[in-house]
Amino acid sequence: MSWSEICGHERQKEFFERAVLSGRVVHAYLFSGPSRVGKTTFALELVKLLNCLNPTEEGSCDRCENCRLIINLTHPDISLLSPSGDYLKIDEIRSFVRWLNFKPLMGKMKVGIIEEAEKLTEEAANCLLKTLEEPPGESMVILITSQRASLLPTIISRCQVVEFSPLSSSEISNYLVEKKGWKEEEARRASSFSQGSLGKAEEIKEGRSGLEDKFWELWYKLKSERDSLSLGSWFYDNKEQLPLIMIFLEQYLRDLWVWKVVGGQCSNLLFFEKEKVQEEAKEQEAETWRRLIILVDNLISDISGNLNWDIVLCRFLFLWRGEWNRASSSRN
Repeated sequence: MSWSEICGHERQKEFFERAVLSGRVVHAYLFSGPSRVGKTTFALELVKLLNCLNPTEEGSCDRCENCRLIINLTHPDISLLSPSGDYLKIDEIRSFVRWLNFKPLMGKMKVGIIEEAEKLTEEAANCLLKTLEEPPGESMVILITSQRASLLPTIISRCQVVEFSPLSSSEISNYLVEKKGWKEEEARRASSFSQGSLGKAEEIKEGRSGLEDKFWELWYKLKSERDSLSLGSWFYDNKEQLPLIMIFLEQYLRDLWVWKVVGGQCSNLLFFEKEKVQEEAKEQEAETWRRLIILVDNLISDISGNLNWDIVLCRFLFLWRGEWNRASSSRN
């Protein structure tokens, strides 16, 4: 992989191209942005470029020994640290810091990447802070986070922050067609559900049939169940897939809302079957569909933000049932 093989993030590519050419690469970066938009992939490509023996205008060569070892995550001068549980503990960071202080064995510099840096305990963060303040000469640390606000301000202040944004649907769709060989229609559909995440788009394709089945199961339960809490067990049974299932739910609600607003003029904008959308859009007014979209969008944000599962789930179910019952009562 080289810069041209990375989906989107053109501004960040240009920034690091200039930094590498001018020799102004710093010793600590914080890659901040939504999860699964390619921050770790970008970090590894930067690491390859910094250690590549034959760099090109496109980035790393992908053929030299350093590149090949980094691709396989077996390079002795590169460390990728990911949480094994809910936290990154001080013992893990102490080992990471000790490793970072050794001189490079093969590469031009040692680079340590820490994923989900927001999971650093306070002790671990303070242990890392000293290294960020006084980094070893031939080393770099890249912290990766989707929850920048959870990091200690002192950690943020010692790093150069590089912001990453969600990818556009067209960036994802074009990448999947040109680089992965997908058909245009399946790439367009997956990218529309992906919320700017290439990883989610690929996961949706792999499990699309099962995910859609789960979505329809949830949809009919949300419409028919009178006791909101009776759905709790379903949510827990499908907890791992819930973020992707909710994306299907949000998109279906958008189809219903769009149809209610502009009717048959929008059939080319729909992602679900026209006849199904046309039939079910009649059940509620456009404003109700809009309010339900907001509820689902808030739930997606809450579950991705590691908030208390029980609280956000109960809140969503009660609010959903309230909206649905209120709207149904006003129509009768």
